[in-house]
Amino acid sequence: MKWGRILVAGIGTQTAVLLVITLVVTGYAFKLAFEVQGAPDQSRIGQFAQYLGRSFSWVLQILLTVPAAAWAVRKVQSSHQLHGVLIGLVVAVTGFAMSFTMSFRTIAACALTVGAGWLGGAMAARHRMKRDPT
Repeated sequence: MKWGRILVAGIGTQTAVLLVITLVVTGYAFKLAFEVQGAPDQSRIGQFAQYLGRSFSWVLQILLTVPAAAWAVRKVQSSHQLHGVLIGLVVAVTGFAMSFTMSFRTIAACALTVGAGWLGGAMAARHRMKRDPT
């Protein structure tokens, strides 16, 4: 097991989710500032950030888990899917710890994130088989 890569990919995925949301909110703040030609309304920015975080962070988490898992398992010799599942688990657990809510959507997001990790591992295994057919 490449535990270092698993942890880096898992925690890095959550960091990337936060970074993407921050960049989108910053872009929205600049848009508001140019519209009013001055200081933007902080409450609108806050509402937008909360909406974006609640509604799309889990989607980004799932989408970013696939390439993170593919990256992390690219040098692994065997059990690519297992490594991908472990990466998905790290991402799901850190995402769950950050949300502090237990709902059907949270459970579904965790399951889909683990599945996305498996998919990333399977994609890396397939790519490796194409490159090294031995």
